[in-house]
Amino acid sequence: MENKNINFISRQLMRSSTKGYLSTEFCKKNQEKVKITHLKKPIPFSSFIMTAFDYDGSPLLLLSELSEHTKNLKDNNIASLMFYEEVKNENFFPSFNNKRIRFECSYEDPMSRPRLTLLGNLEISSSINHKKRFISRHPASKLYANFADMKMYKFNIIKGHLTGGFAMVKWFEKDDLMYKNTNGFEKDELGVMQHMNEEHQISINLYANKLLNEEKKSNWSITGIDPEGFDIRNGKNLNRLNFQKSLKNSKQLRKEFVLLHKKASSI
Repeated sequence: MENKNINFISRQLMRSSTKGYLSTEFCKKNQEKVKITHLKKPIPFSSFIMTAFDYDGSPLLLLSELSEHTKNLKDNNIASLMFYEEVKNENFFPSFNNKRIRFECSYEDPMSRPRLTLLGNLEISSSINHKKRFISRHPASKLYANFADMKMYKFNIIKGHLTGGFAMVKWFEKDDLMYKNTNGFEKDELGVMQHMNEEHQISINLYANKLLNEEKKSNWSITGIDPEGFDIRNGKNLNRLNFQKSLKNSKQLRKEFVLLHKKASSI
């Protein structure tokens, strides 16, 4: 597979993730609290977290200052973040056809799903837009996002590693997993999203039913737009549709949504 293509599908694996696994170094204060200072070696600490993403692909996390992992980050903000394919995408990551072993039931080996591990550092973000994107992706977080102990964090990618199946293992540089053409998206995203949800419900439902093969026929809404695609939600179901080609700026959004409508209508 060409490098540009594997870079793209790895970004989409990341962007489509709603959750991940954060690993931090267990800090000295935490070690003293649980009485394991005698180990005298770095100790990894893994946490289950919810994720959103900035327009360039940078992961966004909402973390509590009271959590063990956040205390760890105050001592050492270097961390690892792993994503796992949540919605099966056969076009990007085809299932491996195991001819030797046949299962009687429709069992899926969890290890057959692709996963992407990032290495990087976390920094507190004061961006209001980061919080808005996170809440739009995770509506329940609105209940606690403004608590005094809650802070938005941006994960700055340094390296990445994909385990995507046969012949799809790769180490990435930062630029492989970032998308730089984000012109106008911070300014225009909310307006475009509101317009689509209020005026073009039929189109959004078509995207979900025809292009993503979702079973629920109606009441889909767009929850986030970036230069490479958009997220749609219906209740607890969240899915992602990629644009037919990555955009250079937000002015191209209208044309792309029209093209997707025509494509969905023809199926």
